[in-house]
Amino acid sequence: MALVVGFAAIGAYLYTAAGAKTAVVVVVREVPEGRQIVRADLSTVAVAGGVTAIAGSGLESVVGQTAAVRLLPNMLLQRSMVTSGAVLAATEAQVGVVVKPGQIPADGLRPGDVVEVVALPSASSAKPGPPELLVERARVFAAREDPSQLGGTLLTLVVQKTQAVPVAAASGAGQIALIKVAAQ
Repeated sequence: MALVVGFAAIGAYLYTAAGAKTAVVVVVREVPEGRQIVRADLSTVAVAGGVTAIAGSGLESVVGQTAAVRLLPNMLLQRSMVTSGAVLAATEAQVGVVVKPGQIPADGLRPGDVVEVVALPSASSAKPGPPELLVERARVFAAREDPSQLGGTLLTLVVQKTQAVPVAAASGAGQIALIKVAAQ
């Protein structure tokens, strides 16, 4: 009888140990690289086994940090994915761009996409010149609908500092187009 009770106790221990779960931080909505993380971006989930992720009790320590990489829903959050430092390099700048319908791909652009930035020729010119490539590789930091024009888009691009003024000028003149390219 003692043997049966002993095996039952061992079985019960192994069953509870196998089912033991730990709360970890999980991303619940997409956070683009370089954006500040807010509480609504995160939750906790109980997982079993040896998982490398921020403990659920550390959730509040992540709020206010910056996403070092693009965070996707259902991703278990690790410390290497967040930073308290600047995301822009010293040689980079963020520039706002307004594009009209037809000046970006039809499926739109999302944070993290890589684009070429083209200055379009002036439509009012008697002899319009060819388009000019302003930036070979710019990263989309943010994208949203332009409330002031139907089908328009407002974007924030990360470019080299030396490219920011020409990009801003072309955008201000309404002569900018973006071509999505491979991220590499």
